[in-house]
Formats: sequence, structure tokens, C-alpha cells
Amino acid sequence: MVSRIAIRIGVLTIAFAGLLFGQQAGFTARTDSSTYRIGDWIDLRVEGTVTSDVDTVAPAVKDSIGSFAILHIERNAERPGWSMRLMTIDTGNVFIPPIPFDYRVKGDPATHRAFTNALALTIRGVSVDPKGDIKDIKPPVSAPWRLEDLIPYFVALVVLAGLAYGYYYYRKKQKEKLAAYVPPKPKIAPHTAALFALRELEDKKLWQAGKVKEYYSEATDIIRTFFEGRWSFIALELTTDEILRHMQPIPESKEIWDQMQSFFLTADLVKFAKFVPSPEDNENELRWAYEIVRAMTPSPVTVQEEHAAEEVAHAG
Repeated sequence: MVSRIAIRIGVLTIAFAGLLFGQQAGFTARTDSSTYRIGDWIDLRVEGTVTSDVDTVAPAVKDSIGSFAILHIERNAERPGWSMRLMTIDTGNVFIPPIPFDYRVKGDPATHRAFTNALALTIRGVSVDPKGDIKDIKPPVSAPWRLEDLIPYFVALVVLAGLAYGYYYYRKKQKEKLAAYVPPKPKIAPHTAALFALRELEDKKLWQAGKVKEYYSEATDIIRTFFEGRWSFIALELTTDEILRHMQPIPESKEIWDQMQSFFLTADLVKFAKFVPSPEDNENELRWAYEIVRAMTPSPVTVQEEHAAEEVAHAG
């Protein structure tokens, strides 16, 4: 007896809750006609009535309602309402079942559901003339273009543009390479290149124009480059002390050892110790540079011997 009373109370509670929430959202469905021909589109409109505490509401259907296929769903902007386009291949008396709508109430995490009314429709078949031509029930209708339909064309356009730009960039680089190509110059002996560079430095008249540090830097770079080409060690990367240690065992350096020391030490004082050289110091720097190059210029016999040694080495 007690259990029956509890069951009745529970049923009444559920019914009361359903009635309460049903009052918060109601939906009415209607069509333009009650009779359609098979294959016709059935435009169904749903009007919703919701209270102010309803937060969100949406139809709880996707592809079909009973025997009806859903072709399109669109919500009206002004008020709670939806337009649905349906189609069925059944004939005779058919029913559009109640359409479920889910909604939420502010402050309530639960999802509630309400239904539209059911609709009775008559779907007529198509009379076929056995002697007539076979035709479509309706002519083909072009579907409206959507944004996602344009994505493949956009991707293809981007790919084609990328290929065109790549080809243009490749051709441009090829033309730049051809325009910038400079035939290799014949190899110049290190002493010849050094003497030529010293004459150019002399013509620049840097120290006379107040560019003393630049003058000494260029002079030492010319001699360092000469040492690299003549004696095959990285003079441009070494300090003065390291250069002098490399040059000490070389027989040619003994004749001009004092000049070579004075040449590098004077330049270091000017570049790193803020030493202010006199005009005589400046002239001596260039004179010492000439003497270093000329003292270490190989004689014609030495050059021939070096070429012969290179040929033997390559032949071996």
C-alpha cells in the first residue's frame, strides 16, 4: 500500500515537472497545404513560444523525421521559429510526427524537451502514361552555392598561383645569376697583387686626409694577405706575435727582420694604443711594406723550381 502511494506521488511529481517545463517552451508546426504530390518539397514552419528564462533552444533532429527526409533547416532571425524543407517517397495518408526541441533554462544545467504537434498529410502518387515519354517528376534544381563548396576551387587557385610564382622566381634568379656572372680572373702572383695594392694605397693618401687608422689597417692587411699567398698560413687570422713566429724560420725574413717588426709594431700602436704617428712614421710604414714584399718576391729560378715541384706532386 505504501509503495503504491509512493509510486503515485512520483508519477504526479514527474507530471507536474513536465507541465511546469512545458509551459516554458511550446512549439507549433504547420504546412502550406495538407496535400502534396510525391517528390514535392514540403515546407514546414515551426513557431516557438518561450519564456524569458529560456536560455537556448534548438531542434533535436538531424536527417529525418519519421518517414520524411530533412533537406534543409533554417532558423528565423526575428523570433523563435524554424523553416524545414521535407520530402517523402511514401504515398497515401502519412503523418509528420511531433518534432522534438531541446532547450535549457537559466540556472538549470538539465536539458528539457518539448514537442510540436503532429501533422496529417496526403501524398498523391503520379499517374503514369505507359505510352508517354519517361520524364522526371520535377526538373533538376540547382542547389545554392555555399562557402564550403568554394574551398576546393580556392585551394586549386592558391596552388596554381604558388606554381606560377615559383616559376617566376626561378626565372628571375636565373637571369640574376647570368647578369652577375663574372668570368674568373687569371691567377696573379702574391707579390704582384701586393705591390699593386700598395700602389693603390699610396694613391689614396689616407693618412694625409686624417684617416690614419684606416691607412695602417690597409697596409697590414696587404702584407698579411701577401704572407698567406706566399707562405700558405692564415696570416689574416693571427696576431702580430704569431705572424712573427711563423716568419722567423723563413730565410728571406732574416734580411728584413727589423723592418718587419717595426712595420707590425707601429701599426699595432696606432690601431690599439692610440699612438699618434708622425708624417715620417707614416712614410716609413709604406716603405717597409714595399721592402717586405720585394725581399720575399721569388726569383724566376725559384718560381720555375716551385712549378716543377708542383708538377711532380700532381704526377705522384
